[in-house]
Amino acid sequence: MICERYWRDGIVLVERGLDDPHRDGCEDCARAHASRQELIDALPLIGADVTGDLFWQAKVWHVIDGRPARSPSRRRWQLAGALAAVSVIALWIGLDRARSREVRPHVAVIETGPVRRSEGAHVGDHLQVFAGEDSDVWIYREGRLALQCRAHQASHGSDGCVQAPEHMVVDLVLKTPGEYRILVTLAHFALPPSGKLDEDLASLVSAGVSYVDERRSVY
Repeated sequence: MICERYWRDGIVLVERGLDDPHRDGCEDCARAHASRQELIDALPLIGADVTGDLFWQAKVWHVIDGRPARSPSRRRWQLAGALAAVSVIALWIGLDRARSREVRPHVAVIETGPVRRSEGAHVGDHLQVFAGEDSDVWIYREGRLALQCRAHQASHGSDGCVQAPEHMVVDLVLKTPGEYRILVTLAHFALPPSGKLDEDLASLVSAGVSYVDERRSVY
């Protein structure tokens, strides 16, 4: 069994500059920490074609961590956000292909502009999905397909789909308000989506495909 304490607690200690005695004696956590270090240089390649808020990485950290936002300096926002984004990516890369299908995909809304206290996403924000390399990601607005990213067919970001070793990152700019649904299959589904949410859900259920279904309201 692989120890995943590093991604739960260890990364927080690293971000705060604190020692982690557990990591010194745990081969799995030491390997995870080394992977994170190697990925820091590769972070700028993820979403390089996306323009928007310069502090979106910091807001990723806020979404993942779930703690009340404070008002740190610009340098600390960028550092904390970069470490958090690297942690999510390293989690996928650090697991072998057999276990990657068992990891729950991660969906986050990245705010643009001033940080808001209101709940929900707003027009101009980014919807980002981290999924396994064998996953298909279908995003719908008001029951109609808005973006699809097929396993092993993602490009380098021009269409919002970025394929990386053993994982995929999806980025959709929320240009229109409405109810968004995000379907992420945990294994590749051979049939393409029809474009209608109800029909595609029925197809997944009929085929016995495991999937994640998430909702986001955009105002």
